[in-house]
Amino acid sequence: MTYYELLQDNTIGRSTNNEKVAKKLGLTLTTDKEIVGGYDGKRYFKGEEPSAPEASYSEKRAAEYPSIADQLDMIYWDKVNGTNLWVEKITAIKTKYPKE
Repeated sequence: MTYYELLQDNTIGRSTNNEKVAKKLGLTLTTDKEIVGGYDGKRYFKGEEPSAPEASYSEKRAAEYPSIADQLDMIYWDKVNGTNLWVEKITAIKTKYPKE
């Protein structure tokens, strides 16, 4: 049994499984449902939490790029070895996530 408070935005505030703590905090609502954190940092009953919004193309693209340090290292080794790996990597990402 979990004791909890319901906030004005219908999310879960403080909660505890300890009856004594619940009384001290003034928590009177109870549930057997699991309480989980949502992508937005708020707490919800499991299965009632909102889905995270779809990432934009630029967020997806940025997440896939290697770090600047790794890119500089790739460019250096491309120059040393006469390869084109950096261009191929960046082109593949730009092709996978074209500008909208």
